[in-house]
Amino acid sequence: MVLSRPDIIAAIRRGRVRIEPALPEERVAQVSIDLTLGRRFTKLAVKPAYLPAIHVDPSLWESKDLWETIESDTYRLHPGAFVLAHTLERVTLPPDLVGLVEGRSGFARVGVSIHVTAPKIDPGFAGTITLEMFNFSGVPVDLRAGIDRPAQLMLLRISTPLDVAEVYASDSLDVFQGQEAPLPQRRRNS
Repeated sequence: MVLSRPDIIAAIRRGRVRIEPALPEERVAQVSIDLTLGRRFTKLAVKPAYLPAIHVDPSLWESKDLWETIESDTYRLHPGAFVLAHTLERVTLPPDLVGLVEGRSGFARVGVSIHVTAPKIDPGFAGTITLEMFNFSGVPVDLRAGIDRPAQLMLLRISTPLDVAEVYASDSLDVFQGQEAPLPQRRRNS
């Protein structure tokens, strides 16, 4: 079941869903919460000549020579370009709710995709939400931290709440828990 505005507001007021910094209730729409763009933008750096390809495994997040992170109030997303951004808001979900992050239509209408894949925010997750942004249009789009609200978070009640041992962050492979930037800050040992 998708939570409606009254349910979302009640969950925030009771502290079941935590959003920091606190946001005004006007940012809660009919069935979603509007999220603001943060200041960190990360992209794959120019491919080093010694690297024929990458592997998507935990070592990728620690390969600092592959990533370029920029902290800025504005980031210009050029046509055909991809960047990892993050929300200004830090979101914490309880064991009985899952989130779905979706792009807002204003950005879609100018050709900017907000998430290429991975819209699911697991029960128990706590951190900023990474946005996988791609510009499909023919013109650059300036992304403004603290101003633009490119994403919305929908909350869905799951059929059976998860036990503490089952929520996100209960496994050492849940490397995105506590993230404050587009890439994980640390790799957990298994």
